[in-house]
Amino acid sequence: MKIKKKRNARAPPSLSDVDDQSPTITKEVEDAMKENQNGNYTKALTLVEATLSQHPSSALALAALSFCHLKFVFSAEHSTTPVSSDDGLLQLAETFNHVKEAVDLSKRAVHLCPNSLACWFFHVNALFKLTEYDANAGHEPVIEACDAGLAIEFAPEDLATEPRIEEFRTCLRLIKLQSKYLIDTKYLENLKNEIQELQERKEEIEERAITANKNFETLELMPLPESKRKIKNLKKVVVLDVDTVERRVKTFWNDTMTMEQKKDLLRIQIEDLKLNFAKNKMAMEVMKQAVEYATGAKNWKFSCNAECCWCGERFFDAKLTGEHMNSVHLGTFSDELDSVRPEFLLDSLWDTVQSGKWKPVNVVEAKKMLEDLSRNEGGDKDFMKKKWPYCEDIRREEIIIEVRIKLRLLLIYKCFCSSHLSALMNLILEMLKKRVPEQLLMKYGIDHTLLSVCFLDISELNLVLEFLDDLANICGLRRLILSLEMEKAIGEHSVANNEKIVFNEDFSCVVFDKRMLRGELMVPNDGAAVTSSADDEIELNDDEYKDDILDWLLKGGTNIGEQLKQWTNLREASRSQGKELFKIYEAEFHRLLNICEKKVQYLRDIKVWQNLESICVKEDKRREEFGYEPLSYKYLLSNQRQIASTNGNIFELDILWNILREDHVDNEIKLWIEKQIDEMAAKLYKLDAIIRTATIIMDQTGRKINAVTNYDYRSILVPLLKSFMRAQLEELANKDAEKKYEAVEEALLSEFEDLDKKKKTDRGGGNARQGQGNSKEKNKKRDKINSLHEAHGGDILPNLEIVGPVAVDELGQDKWKLLPVECGGERSKNA
Repeated sequence: MKIKKKRNARAPPSLSDVDDQSPTITKEVEDAMKENQNGNYTKALTLVEATLSQHPSSALALAALSFCHLKFVFSAEHSTTPVSSDDGLLQLAETFNHVKEAVDLSKRAVHLCPNSLACWFFHVNALFKLTEYDANAGHEPVIEACDAGLAIEFAPEDLATEPRIEEFRTCLRLIKLQSKYLIDTKYLENLKNEIQELQERKEEIEERAITANKNFETLELMPLPESKRKIKNLKKVVVLDVDTVERRVKTFWNDTMTMEQKKDLLRIQIEDLKLNFAKNKMAMEVMKQAVEYATGAKNWKFSCNAECCWCGERFFDAKLTGEHMNSVHLGTFSDELDSVRPEFLLDSLWDTVQSGKWKPVNVVEAKKMLEDLSRNEGGDKDFMKKKWPYCEDIRREEIIIEVRIKLRLLLIYKCFCSSHLSALMNLILEMLKKRVPEQLLMKYGIDHTLLSVCFLDISELNLVLEFLDDLANICGLRRLILSLEMEKAIGEHSVANNEKIVFNEDFSCVVFDKRMLRGELMVPNDGAAVTSSADDEIELNDDEYKDDILDWLLKGGTNIGEQLKQWTNLREASRSQGKELFKIYEAEFHRLLNICEKKVQYLRDIKVWQNLESICVKEDKRREEFGYEPLSYKYLLSNQRQIASTNGNIFELDILWNILREDHVDNEIKLWIEKQIDEMAAKLYKLDAIIRTATIIMDQTGRKINAVTNYDYRSILVPLLKSFMRAQLEELANKDAEKKYEAVEEALLSEFEDLDKKKKTDRGGGNARQGQGNSKEKNKKRDKINSLHEAHGGDILPNLEIVGPVAVDELGQDKWKLLPVECGGERSKNA
């Protein structure tokens, strides 16, 4: 952190109209502070309040009163009253009020006298105490207040005496360092809680989306409604039930319909569809949208997220929409932030973890092998290719297997980075070099392979296991695995199988796949909405045709209105859920951005520590030179503090002050620096774990947005097409039934006429009389036929067969003969 402008360059004047350095105010405040020192907190508080009542704009009185409230807090914290008791709870509430009063009073003091280090000191103490009582009060304001106080270098109006000023500075630096430590400690824990909370919200949104989809899909599986339908153009309108309609359609399909007619049924003209649904505005709108989308995207799969929820710009590709929202509305990572995002390791480690031999190694024998290799000049010196001296140690082998399993999981779910490998290998090497010389481990590459874990004993293996458990915990690996596997299961379960339909080249008609005629109702397809040369090349043989498509056409609900309504509801819910998920995606993006910024800060901090370490290392090397007069680390670091002061590096100044504030020998200083570097390295590898997790779940949110908002127009267009095709098929079947009915009617009339003629001839009746009675007699016969027709539920008379033509009448029309089935055997199929 750089100091851009020193606070004391032009110190703002005091806003107080009271002389805080007047003997009266100073004496009253000092008297109150003496009472505080004697433990008379109530009396001290009363005295300062009296002073403040007389001088309400006194910064000194406000700061002193803030301190008195804090004294009450310190006293209460040492109370023996159990917090769980009623008295304890009441005391806790009173203590919290004292803290809030202290913050408010000290804030007023620094406002009145911003140039007083003493006022900032009291304000910092009050803010720091607030973080202990209020979970929402972070340590960031504490650090800002510390920096404001430490930036004051010359303050003639300061309320503190010269000796106290340096004491206040020391306290502010210590509180600042402590606050930074607490922020870092809580940071990872807070991140895990945030991630878990957002994951739960995503799962709840996804469950609602799944329910909405199921409700829509269920409609297609509902049975046909118990309505009645009529055959058109029958001279006698006959009401038929559903079973009769389906039986009539199946009879027509099997006995009358040609293969060309069946193929034509799969080809639907868009204009015919529009005419059929002309009175259904919702159906017309769906078809319009489907044609528009298919024309642009050349695919049936669409996304409600194809429209930017911020600016309304539309895209035919959800991926393009995502790129637009990321670049235009969310923003992107800077090159610096993008460079600190860790790449996960897989290829370089997977073979070792998956295929390597993970068994306990006899370290004594292994050490001898390494020493022999080192002594012998000739021969193969590649220890990694030689047969290692394994040993039987059940407990060691069990732990090694556990280590291997955890490594495998971290790799599979992309949570293992180079910093993790480096930290793990450093841990193994530190333990292993106690028994095997480090030079040998490095010379033969054992310090670069995870198989070196096989050299460790039980206690050391447990430390490795503890390291991996800690890493898995930071990643939230267990919950991450559960979430990703659940997503996978939901994805596999919800894969929609849609019939293949395509538009022809000019989008004038939509065509079902020919293979449906041979029973392949669901053929593999990528959702393409436009015909291709591959579709034209499909050939079917006559013997391949099956009737599965007929069952498909007749099954399922026909309540198109309800399906369209549910489709609209589904899309509206999809848009809403997509926006909810995108808000989560936005939160995850900014969180990842924040984590990367934190890592950049840590990298800068560790560089400062490493620079201090290098000063000590260089001094160590110079001390090895003959005649060199050694310099103490403290002297060298004091010089570095002067340089840091010139550069304005606050962080370096703070840590140098912390190192130099006490008398340390060189070895203590060096160990302290190394410890800080190790702690920073641990923070960095933990941040890398969080970054990996944050990246994975952000990618998962993107997939969930696509899953929730992506749909297939075929899921509503196919029911519309089925409804139209079924109506067409029923119309054809009805016309065929009417034609057969008329044929039966004519055949019966002809039979009746022949019988009448025969009777009249036998009786010798006259022609004139016969002519007059013909018309009435025919009408009676028709009524009788219709009565018979109704008696059989509208079906063709079941016990009669039409045979013929047996002759040609005087007008050249075929004459048919009606015979009982028992006389003619089975019904003729061409009847």
